[in-house]
Amino acid sequence: MFDIRRIVPANRTPAAIGIALGLIVAGSAAAQSPNPVAGDPAAQVKHREESMKKMGGAMKAISQYVKNEGGTIDAVRTSAATIQNVSKTIVPELFPKGTEIGVADSEAKPDIWQQWPRFQEIAGNLQTESAKLAQVAQTDDRAQVAAQFGAVGKTCGSCHDTFRQEKKK
Repeated sequence: MFDIRRIVPANRTPAAIGIALGLIVAGSAAAQSPNPVAGDPAAQVKHREESMKKMGGAMKAISQYVKNEGGTIDAVRTSAATIQNVSKTIVPELFPKGTEIGVADSEAKPDIWQQWPRFQEIAGNLQTESAKLAQVAQTDDRAQVAAQFGAVGKTCGSCHDTFRQEKKK
């Protein structure tokens, strides 16, 4: 718990206390800023790509466990948490307007913003399914993990099929 008395001595004026609190709140808000690259479309695209690669790596780690190819339940738990955490940032942090195809290496179709309610719905589904995956990962039941991993993958695919341009080879 934070104790203001450690920063502002008792003999300080209410104005000094107000300034100290303002600095604390401002610092806290800056530390919790959800999008470190807001306002720079090219940097936002790069941030999105990095976040999606984190999810992709996590999906690969879970796949190794599901296929019994050397993956561990600990890796599944860590990876499920990664997917869950990234999924929470999809709307609106990772897909702000102005970051569609044509901005840096973006593969985001303009359809995202033209069909925003549908995009939000799919992103919400991913949050739900990834939360279930994180919960199932606690059981160490490979069949349950595999089933929920499939549900997460299906949700990812539904978004990619609709809203992502195929990568040029």
